[in-house]
Amino acid sequence: MPDGTLWSTDLGPLHIDTDANPGLWEYFYLQVDKKTFKKWLDVFLIELAAIHNIELTRKLRKFHKEFYERTLVTLRDKLQADEAFIYRPVPLTHMPLVMHATRFQCEAPDAAFCEGIAAPTVPHPDIPEWQQRTGSVAFGSPHLGSDGVRVTRSYPADSTIMMTSVTYHWHTPPGVPDVCLRGHHDDPEVIAAAIEPLDDFARTLRLPGMAH
Repeated sequence: MPDGTLWSTDLGPLHIDTDANPGLWEYFYLQVDKKTFKKWLDVFLIELAAIHNIELTRKLRKFHKEFYERTLVTLRDKLQADEAFIYRPVPLTHMPLVMHATRFQCEAPDAAFCEGIAAPTVPHPDIPEWQQRTGSVAFGSPHLGSDGVRVTRSYPADSTIMMTSVTYHWHTPPGVPDVCLRGHHDDPEVIAAAIEPLDDFARTLRLPGMAH
C-alpha cells in the first residue's frame, strides 16, 4: 500500500482493502490481545481528545473502554466481521460510529436474485412497521462494481432512542465474494452529517488483489 494510507504493513492478510484517509478513519483491530487493546485505546482516546479539544475525563475514558470492548467482541465473535473502522470526527461525548465490513458468498447470477441486496430493507420483525423508515439508493463502486445499494434505516431502540443504520452491499460476479459494509448510531444527526464521508469511504473498499 502507498505511504500515508489507513493500513500499516504489519496487518497481515486483509479481508477488505482500502486506502481511506487515516485522518478520518481508524482501523479497529478485531484480533487483538487485552494488553495491545489497552495500549491502542489509550493512544487513540488521547489523540481524539486533543483533536476535538475535549478533556478526557475518567467517565469518558470508562465509557469508551466499555463501548469498544463490547463492540470488539460483538463484531468479532457474534457478527464475524472481517474488518472494522472507526469514524474519527465523532466527538468523544457521543457514541462512536463504527463501520464493519464482511465478505460472503452469493452465487446469484445478478443482483435481482441476491437475497443479501434485499435483506437490509426487510422490516425488523419485533418492531411495528409504522415505526420503521427505510431508504434505498443504487450505489456503484469503482472497485466492487455497479450492482451496489445503500440502505438507511431508522427504528426505535427503546422508548427514547431512535437508532439509524447504514448498510452498503455490492453484488459481485459468481465466484467473487460480495461485500457488505454496515454501521449504526443512536443519533440520526450524526449519520446525516457523516453520510458524504461514509459514501466516500465506501467507494474506497475493495477485495485484496483487485486493481487499485
